[in-house]
Amino acid sequence: MPDEYELQEPLDKSAVKFSVTVDSQNPNKFHLKSETPGAQPYWVTPVGTSIKLDETITIPFPGDYTITYTVETPGGLVTADPYTFTITTVDEDFVSDPMWTYLTGGINQSKTWVLDLDANAVSKYFSGPFYFGGTGWEWDPAFSDIPWAGVSAGDYGTMTFNLIGNANFTCDNKMFPDLSGTGTFMLFPESSELITYGAEVIHDKAQGGQVANWNALMTIKSLDADHMQLIAKKDPNNWLIYNYITKDYYDSH
Repeated sequence: MPDEYELQEPLDKSAVKFSVTVDSQNPNKFHLKSETPGAQPYWVTPVGTSIKLDETITIPFPGDYTITYTVETPGGLVTADPYTFTITTVDEDFVSDPMWTYLTGGINQSKTWVLDLDANAVSKYFSGPFYFGGTGWEWDPAFSDIPWAGVSAGDYGTMTFNLIGNANFTCDNKMFPDLSGTGTFMLFPESSELITYGAEVIHDKAQGGQVANWNALMTIKSLDADHMQLIAKKDPNNWLIYNYITKDYYDSH
């Protein structure tokens, strides 16, 4: 006869204790401490999850946020009431990496980008508005070499990244106004990745319509003060590499 196991009585919610303390030097940094004896914590925070008894997180941008604390006990999982809070400041140290400056111009600054293709079918820096790529291969044709791609020359408008009060993002796609929008973004310099929320980066519909999710993480193939390439995936083995230049570069060339 198999052994029989019986869960202990679940811990009362009132016994689940934790603390969240704002760092004395940085209002965007928070120290989390599990205060429930003998229990394994599980934190869900705006910047990820953790199972540490003591954890420190940094939330770089203003907004309303929630931290959830759950403990695993012999009687099962118990979740405390969520901790909600508001941040009103930007962590300037967090956005000090050069990639933030390349993309936005820096703290309290704004930078506007365009697709490297104009109404005369001219690309001013790259070979064309996008490259094709996949596992183990990459092809960078001129725009004139891909008439089959279904992409029209034209003014695709602008997209703007700024660090004025938050990580703000706006896309004004003049070719396809329904692709325009306003939202926020996050940049991950350590992994060279970018994600936008609430709006999509400038793209066409013919090829761009095959991309699975424009609000997914995009790999940054290259980025400097005036040029940027973003990889948007059609599927895990095939992608498009969109080429952008700053509006300043476009206007001066």
